[in-house]
Amino acid sequence: MAKILFDESKDLYYTKLTYQNATGVSRRKSLYAKSEKELKTKIKEFQRNQEAGLVLEADKMTLKEWLTTWLTVYKKQSLEVTSYAAYQHQSDAHIIPELGGLKLKQLNRLILQDFFNRKAAELSPSTLDLIKAILVNALKEAVADGYLIKTPAIGLKLPQVKDKDVKPLTKDEIKAVLAAAKGHRIYSLIYLDIHTGLRKGELTGLTWENVDMDKGVVNVRQGAKYDREQKKYIIGSPKSESGIRTIPIPKAALEELKKHKSRQAAEILELGSAYEKNNLVFPGFGGKIYTHSVITHQFNRIIKDAGVERRTFHDLRHTFASIGISQKVNIKALSVYLGHSDISITLDTYGHLMPGDSESIAETIGNYLTGM
Repeated sequence: MAKILFDESKDLYYTKLTYQNATGVSRRKSLYAKSEKELKTKIKEFQRNQEAGLVLEADKMTLKEWLTTWLTVYKKQSLEVTSYAAYQHQSDAHIIPELGGLKLKQLNRLILQDFFNRKAAELSPSTLDLIKAILVNALKEAVADGYLIKTPAIGLKLPQVKDKDVKPLTKDEIKAVLAAAKGHRIYSLIYLDIHTGLRKGELTGLTWENVDMDKGVVNVRQGAKYDREQKKYIIGSPKSESGIRTIPIPKAALEELKKHKSRQAAEILELGSAYEKNNLVFPGFGGKIYTHSVITHQFNRIIKDAGVERRTFHDLRHTFASIGISQKVNIKALSVYLGHSDISITLDTYGHLMPGDSESIAETIGNYLTGM
């Protein structure tokens, strides 16, 4: 047992312990208490933590400090740029403001579960899933690095949150939107999205070399995304292999692309050397990568001018998918066309739009078995 001393100037009992840090270097630690009994309890706790591999800094490390370290050391080099930005954003926007001030050792399952219960009222299921993944992963690494003996993020249950219903544009609304967009810079972009269901980043990152006019296909190989570190949009690879695909496009969309290319050629000729040579199909003015917030603002104006119910740009993708489902296309083929990593994503998102209720199923089976 460590030697217990009394400091008259502080009116406290104390002891000095020698230990080795994570790098094997000897260090000294002073512990203080108001009574010998309390000090003996602190000594035993310190020794247990040392035996369990807990680092000395664990007593002071807050969740905010650990998340910052974890993101920089463990995630920055291993995550794709946009994924890292998403991790950083969710940490800064939701985790740190509410839990960041707590020390790691203060965290427990009850605190974390209460956090998710409250967040369910304001966040989507996908965002809750991401935040949970961040906390589970970060706290697991905190155990591995000796800041925690065990992780408190065990058995967390995300509250059931109903996703917003997908509300695609009707045929009349599509006509109204295209009419309102006519002559606008993003007209062709909207037109192609309705006909292909491409994601916004896939459209703004699309280059002419990936459009095969002869075969009538678009090769999706990249996308535009915002790099928070560089504070600008860049062209990068898709998040998953399923995002890399070749899709045929309707003849009407192909004809619109040809017209769009002619209009773009006129702009390039007019601006000359001032036009950035990025070879983008849908660039912003001067050939630069189109800023997504600008597209959103312009699309909202078009929706308002069209006099239809408010929609987001992403609803154009939903519209494409819903048309395919209404026309009874193969759901697996549609999933691949959309670039979903799993058919379950397509079914979860659009399953309620698929034709076929219990009565029609019974009728179909009955007709097939008639006479047997």
